[in-house]
This record gives sequence, structure tokens and C-alpha cells, in this order.
Amino acid sequence: MKEVAVIIPAYKCHDTIQRTLHSISMQSLIEFNTYLIVDGEEKGSYDYLKDFFDIEIHYLDKNSGPAVARQTGIDISQEPFISFIDADDTYLSSLALYYQHKHFTDNIVLVSCDFLEEKKDHELHLRQNDMVWMHGKMYRREFLDKYDIRFNDTRANEDVGFNTQCQCYANKDEQVYLAQDVTYMWQWRDNSTVRTDNASYAYNQSIEGYVKNKVYAFNRVIERNGDNEDIKFFIMSSMIYIFKKYLASLFKAPKQSKFVMKWAKTYYKAVYKQIDKAYIDKALQTVLAKEGLQKPEHLEEFNKWMAQISGNKA
Repeated sequence: MKEVAVIIPAYKCHDTIQRTLHSISMQSLIEFNTYLIVDGEEKGSYDYLKDFFDIEIHYLDKNSGPAVARQTGIDISQEPFISFIDADDTYLSSLALYYQHKHFTDNIVLVSCDFLEEKKDHELHLRQNDMVWMHGKMYRREFLDKYDIRFNDTRANEDVGFNTQCQCYANKDEQVYLAQDVTYMWQWRDNSTVRTDNASYAYNQSIEGYVKNKVYAFNRVIERNGDNEDIKFFIMSSMIYIFKKYLASLFKAPKQSKFVMKWAKTYYKAVYKQIDKAYIDKALQTVLAKEGLQKPEHLEEFNKWMAQISGNKA
């Protein structure tokens, strides 16, 4: 059996998929299989790629989104390690998979490498220590199977739900390793709703997907293992992320701020209100500081916002 499964969710990507597959086919020093999961397009429509690349192609009967495609790739593959790449992105060099894989030891279950983001003007931005996107990451299958870590069936921010589960289950014997190696290129695409300045997506669909996937992840983890201070910390950090999105919406897209508030209230009711007040009082300033909100006025503003979210008077 080869060492790594490379999984590609594919939908209407004929104009970019060959570039992606070329970047995979040049990988060296690591044995891998490539799985193209076609998300609801006509059966056989990508078979021409087999004339040029060593890949397995699987066709889903209906278009269900990248989460379902990625999960299908996990379920049909068997390799002990898994790496994901989008059908319009590329690995950065012929050693990308090697560097993702080289950091695994007996107690490492997820390696997250840095990646480059191409901006609209083709400038490159280095994304470091990222635990949101699938970009540049490799997962140990045994860890995913042990905790039944799976994608949520959503069309936005499914990455964050999957990676949040991994973070919650990680411990001293099953660790996440943040590597400084740069292994992935997030290519610019003009018609990407995620990458363009689309206020409706940034402060509506995106925050909806974020909340749904965070709630999905935390509920699955708590149902299996209960909560602890690490999970409470992650839950609080996610609420502060939503708070920061709300502040940003007030300046960049005021009409969209109501949607952020709507999903903040959903998140509060679903998971945040379960955290005991004693822990919040103890940890809040630490969590705010970790999110870059360390000034006294940040604490005051957050508490006022939480009073609105919870329905309690400030």
C-alpha cells in the first residue's frame, strides 16, 4: 500500500484541473495515490485525464459540495495518510508531500504546513500557522478513524468544522504539528466567491457556514468526550472570532451586520451558553488577548455585545 492518499474534490474545473494534476504528478520521495472525486457532473466527463495522469476517478450522483466529495475520498481510500488539494490549486514544489509527511512521528496526527495565497494582483501572501483551511495539511487516517472525525454536509466553511474536531481531540500523545515548510499555493480565481470582495458571502454565507460547522464540531466532540477547559477555550475563541467579524461588518458592510448578529445568537444558544460562568470569568481576558483584543475597552465592548447576544441587560 502506498503512503498517502491525495484527494481532490472536483466540480466544473476542466480549465484548471490539469495544472493541479501536474503539480501532484511531479511529487517525489513519497509514494501516493490520487483520487479525483467528481461532484455531480456527467459520468465519464473527466475520464480523458486518465490518458495523462495516474488517477482514480469517482463520480457522485448529484452535486453535494466539497465536504461530501472530500469525505467520499476519505471513505474510498485506504492509505495511512491523507492530503487534500483543491482542483484549482497547486502544490508548491516536487517536495510538497514529502515535507508534509516528514514531520510525522508516533505522537503526531496532523501536520499543518504554511501556504502561499495568491492575491488578485498576483502578489503572494504567506499564511502561517493556519488551522482553518485544508491547504498544506496532512492527516493520519488512524486518528480520524479513532475519533470518527468527519466533514459536515455544508457548502461553506466545512474545513473549519473538520479541523476543529482534530484540534479538540488532540492531546499530548496525539499532537498537531505546525510546520514552517511552505508546501501549497492557493491560486487566485476571478469567479471565486470566497476570494473576491463579496460582502454578502463574507458576512452572511461565510459566517453561516462557520457557525454551523463550529456547532457541528463541538457537539460531536462533547457528545463523545464531554467538555474540558481546552474545548471551552476553543468555544470562547470562536465566539470572539464572530465578534471580530461583527466589528468588521460595521465598517465594511453595515447592512450585513444583522446577519452576523443572527448567527452569533445561533452560536450562543447552540454551544456558548453551555460554558460555566466561572470559566468565562477566568479565561475571557486570556482568550481576548490571544485573538488580538487585549485592551481594556475590548473587554468592555465584548461584554456589551454579549449582553445583546444573550438577551441579558448589560
